[in-house]
Amino acid sequence: KTVLALVAVLGPIVWLMFTEDGQRRTDLVLMSILGRPAFDAALESFTDRLTEDRLRADFPAIELACTDGESLLGDRSCEARIGSFNQYPASELGLFFDGGRLSAVKVLYPRAYHARIRGWVERRVARLREVSEGPPPAPLVNGGVAAWPVTDGALLLKDGDLGPSDEPALLWLS
Repeated sequence: KTVLALVAVLGPIVWLMFTEDGQRRTDLVLMSILGRPAFDAALESFTDRLTEDRLRADFPAIELACTDGESLLGDRSCEARIGSFNQYPASELGLFFDGGRLSAVKVLYPRAYHARIRGWVERRVARLREVSEGPPPAPLVNGGVAAWPVTDGALLLKDGDLGPSDEPALLWLS
C-alpha cells in the first residue's frame, strides 16, 4: 500500500517536472495563472486580407498595443504579451500591417521549445499540402533560416539550434 501511495503521489510530480510534455503543460498552466491569453492561430492559413479589426475580433482576449510608423514590415505594428501559441508556451506576439492589411506576424517563445515549434510548423505545412497538392515541400534554407511556403506567404524559423544571440521566433510573412 505504501509503495502504491508513493507512486500515486509522486508519479504525477515526476511527470510534470522531468518529462518534456509535463514541463510544457506546467508552463502552460503557469501562463494561464498569470493571466496571459492564448494565441491559437493557424498561421499557415493567414492572408494579407486580414485586418487589425478582424484579428481583434478573432482574438478578443489579446490586448494589442499598436503604434504607427514606417518599418520594413509595414506602416503599423501591434504587440501583445501572450502565454501560449497553439499549446506551446510563448511570450510575445507582434502583428505588422501595411495599408491596413496584415503583412507579418511574429511569435516569440522560450528557447527550450524551438525544436517543438519547428515540429509544429512541419506538421501544419504537411497537413496543408496533403489537402491541396500532395507531399509537403522540404523547407528552403538560406543563411540559417528555414522557410516553408504556405497559402498566402511563408513561415520562417531559425534552422537548427539557436545560438546565444538568436531570437527564438516564428515569423509569418505575406
